[in-house]
Amino acid sequence: MSRLSEAERNRAIGMIQGGVSVVDVRRTFNCSRTTIHYLVRRFRHTGDVHDRPRSVSPRATSQRDDRAIVLLHFRNRFTPETLTAPAYNVCAQIIRNRLRTQRRPIKARRPYTGGILTLRHRRARLGWARAHRNWRRRDWNTVLFSDESLFNLSHADGRVRGYRRKGERFAIVCVRQHDRFGGGCVMFWGGIRGGQKTRLIVLRGNLNAQRYINNVQNAEAIPFLRRNAPAVFQHDNARLHTARITRAHLAASNVNVMQWPAMSPDMNPIEHIWDVLGRNVRSIHAPQNIQQLTNDLIIEWDNLPNRLVQRYVNSMRRRVDKLIRANGGHNRS
Repeated sequence: MSRLSEAERNRAIGMIQGGVSVVDVRRTFNCSRTTIHYLVRRFRHTGDVHDRPRSVSPRATSQRDDRAIVLLHFRNRFTPETLTAPAYNVCAQIIRNRLRTQRRPIKARRPYTGGILTLRHRRARLGWARAHRNWRRRDWNTVLFSDESLFNLSHADGRVRGYRRKGERFAIVCVRQHDRFGGGCVMFWGGIRGGQKTRLIVLRGNLNAQRYINNVQNAEAIPFLRRNAPAVFQHDNARLHTARITRAHLAASNVNVMQWPAMSPDMNPIEHIWDVLGRNVRSIHAPQNIQQLTNDLIIEWDNLPNRLVQRYVNSMRRRVDKLIRANGGHNRS
């Protein structure tokens, strides 16, 4: 129920003086009977319906302080309010209130975590985006996007939620236990092109350039590219990808390799495929050993619909445009 305005109070007193019952007045103004009783009693004692004068607490910060607080948190976005508050002799909640009451409210949020981009990286990313800004969907459909990904047996990504009552946070049935060192892992190589996928290759042991050539390029990547010519091969700037023997082998095999900017996993659509793959496996059950994890990942990879792969490949034009607008910096891929 909203508070009665002064005009409504005067009208209510007039109705009471005219013989209208308190119940009818209450219904007219959609308020409680207590409100009407208090209003009548105040009118009898004071002769008016004005609000009584109230003491107003002095404002803890001035407008100048408010501007300084906002400027401080704009200059250093990771300064906690608990460090700002003592400088103005106020509590942290007041600092949060000042930031939230701006025309564009400022709130503490979980930050995006990305790689360290130097000026050289930004320029290279921006140059690559500008060189490919006019590529059409049919051009991106000729690119075989590839990558290696490591999957841990024990995994905690913060997405899982549990139901519990107050005081049960550390109850054994409410604690999600996992091995902080991963409990073992397995590495895979995979590639996507248009609405197609390569086979998922299991990479056991330490991976070097020669094993990359034998187990990945000769076993799957180059035959896939030849079956789907014309095609362009994409891989990142990992050392085993840029090694002399790797580049020589690709050149001898007449493979057209896309120049890829460093520190750019956000531009590779297969990163989303890895994320979907891991979530699909763990949505079914938690693998108990490395062999079960490997089998489940291969099955889920084979079951990934081609329309999902095509959707992520089709996003490349949007990714390039966003990278240009971000001037080569971090962006939401």
